[in-house]
Amino acid sequence: MQQDPTPASKHLIFLGGGHAHAIALLMMAMNKPSGVRITLISNQVQTPYSGMLPGLIAGHYSFDQVHIDLGRFCRYAGIDFIEDSVIGIDPVNRTVQCLNHPDFSYDLLSIDTGSTPDLTTIPGATEFTTGVKPVKPLLDYWESLQDRVMQGDDLQDIHIGTVGGGASAVEVMLAMQYKLHKMLSKEQRRTSHLHFHIICGPQQILTGHNTRVKNRYLRVLKQRNIQLHTNFRVAQVKQGRVIGESGDVIELDEIIWATSATGAQWPARAGLECSENGCIRVNDYLQSRSHPEIFAAGDIADMVNYPRPKAGVFAVRQGAPLLRNLQAALVGKTLTRFKPQKQFLSLISTGDRYAVASRGPFSFAGAWVWRWKDSIDQKFMRRFSDLTQLPDQVPGTQLKIENPDMRCGGCGAKVGHSILNRVLKQLPPPPNEIEIGLNRPDDAAVIEVPQGKLLVQSVDSFRQLVNDDFLFGQIAANHALGDIFAMGAIPHSAQAIVSLPHASDEIIEQRLRHLLLGASKVFTECAISLIGGHTSEGSELTLGFTINGLADRQQLLTKQGLQPGDRLIITKPLGTGTLFASDMRSQAQGRWISQALQHMLQSNYQASRILTEAGAHACTDITGFGLLGHLHEMLDGSGLGARLWLEKLPVMEGALPCLRAGLFSSLHPQNRKFEHTIDNLDEFSSDSVTELLFDPQTAGGLLAAVSSDQADAVIAELQAAGYTTACAIGSVRQESNDAVSLM
Repeated sequence: MQQDPTPASKHLIFLGGGHAHAIALLMMAMNKPSGVRITLISNQVQTPYSGMLPGLIAGHYSFDQVHIDLGRFCRYAGIDFIEDSVIGIDPVNRTVQCLNHPDFSYDLLSIDTGSTPDLTTIPGATEFTTGVKPVKPLLDYWESLQDRVMQGDDLQDIHIGTVGGGASAVEVMLAMQYKLHKMLSKEQRRTSHLHFHIICGPQQILTGHNTRVKNRYLRVLKQRNIQLHTNFRVAQVKQGRVIGESGDVIELDEIIWATSATGAQWPARAGLECSENGCIRVNDYLQSRSHPEIFAAGDIADMVNYPRPKAGVFAVRQGAPLLRNLQAALVGKTLTRFKPQKQFLSLISTGDRYAVASRGPFSFAGAWVWRWKDSIDQKFMRRFSDLTQLPDQVPGTQLKIENPDMRCGGCGAKVGHSILNRVLKQLPPPPNEIEIGLNRPDDAAVIEVPQGKLLVQSVDSFRQLVNDDFLFGQIAANHALGDIFAMGAIPHSAQAIVSLPHASDEIIEQRLRHLLLGASKVFTECAISLIGGHTSEGSELTLGFTINGLADRQQLLTKQGLQPGDRLIITKPLGTGTLFASDMRSQAQGRWISQALQHMLQSNYQASRILTEAGAHACTDITGFGLLGHLHEMLDGSGLGARLWLEKLPVMEGALPCLRAGLFSSLHPQNRKFEHTIDNLDEFSSDSVTELLFDPQTAGGLLAAVSSDQADAVIAELQAAGYTTACAIGSVRQESNDAVSLM
């Protein structure tokens, strides 16, 4: 989509991907404020829609159908997405602390991180139960429970129960019963050994719903043989049972905790005014009562003048008023009061394709209600899944750039001296001896090369491919180090080449800090340091490094050196080119990109050491030219050929669907110039796996030739070192013309 040409001067951060934020961000994507950098920080790349979660548990929906793909949506909307967990905020300095990132600075902050059942007040609850939230641990537990039931003995009774009698507890229990019965019946197995329980406190089930709804569900629970334990206050949980305040015991093999929700602890620790349940107290503008630059919505927020249940229907309705007030706050305009509805339509499923609806004192039920609910839920999710390109700007209008003559070129485009100094002071000290570097800043770095060593040097630079500066810094560093590791050299030092988009000093400083701290994380793990570089401002972010390495002449690996019979070993899976090309078009699933990033963040350091010590005959890193292009370089002029085993190629999740859809990297067509080296490509022309051969890689793995008698041991050592997909993908053959054949 069209990038905002106005330099960013303010930073709006959304914490959490809850329903209110999802709606607000969807609406903001259609009319983004000019000159504002927008960041979403969430610990999940795909966030669940609560209304469809019971349907997922019951097997009516797939995972993707009930999850909003935040990563994909943010790419579409031009919003920076950070996958991380928030651990604190500092309202005084206006910063956000995350588990795996440097601090983020903000001008305006919105919080929608949800709530979870409180497991801390009852002894044993944390150790022996699973909460209905967060959803990911619940779904992981549910997969495990299904496996245990299906692999278990039908003669062994299993008691499954929830503590809590609200809508979420009832829906989850009915959905689990439905799915387990369906799975067992499909294999013609008995279901009578499964026993289901719902444990309520002093109140009846479904508090907050009218008597008609409660009576309908009491009949359903009775028909489904789900035992309801009322007036049971849990005092303690032990392995396999819950104990009441009066000493009564209910035997439960599986316990799901669905009591009243609480907020995270870090808002109160930061000094925000919070309720006893840890939720942020907000006024009628969804604005923190204690910190006006902070807004909150969804389950994490308590509207002091309009208390409402923690329900998705209220969170969704808060999205639009939250956005209006955030936009007003950014430009200093008057905020608008929001009064949530008193009555609302409630649609609760019963596990099977049947649901109960209610609004105020009215209630009705049936299969048609489930179909109605399904239609509403699917329509809501299509707002995010059916992403289309935003309309182009109105013809004839001019893009406005504030102070167009103020941004200089040449040396005038450098990042300011004070900004640079502040960032450099936050980098780790150099671990090795440098004559002159950042420890003694001068016009150039000075390195003393030890006697008998060869200086190995490489440079790489490219545009930003992921809107997470800290991760991008790591990926760029890994990518630049690849050439050094491919040659069996030991990295020594690095210099950075950075170009940052025009923005306010505060935003530029944060971005530069995240980029260089990310790179330094990688460099520190390799025991090298950043010793210099160059920064500038430009139209887009680019990052690169010149890497210096040292090597003994006799240990130097090159692309040449292949020997007949060698096994070709690859250390990482393929697919980054097509995945990120698809991501730029908002066509890649968020989890595909998240997993691809993990591969890109893995250093080739240990792989290089293992291959060098094993006496590899030749080695290269797989980058822009793709697997076939780099293999061709190894074969060129050798008089040897190679056989590739297509079925052995390790592939990143999602890469093949993207290739089948024709979503290629822009470099892919140029890499096809190497297809002439394959002497039997026509036999596999209908196999999309062949397209992997031309897919350019970023921070890709190593491709090495190892003698056949060493190959198995080398692969085992690589896998033990964390390169879990390392494998042999072919062999070198004694044939001329540098030809490659596919098998």
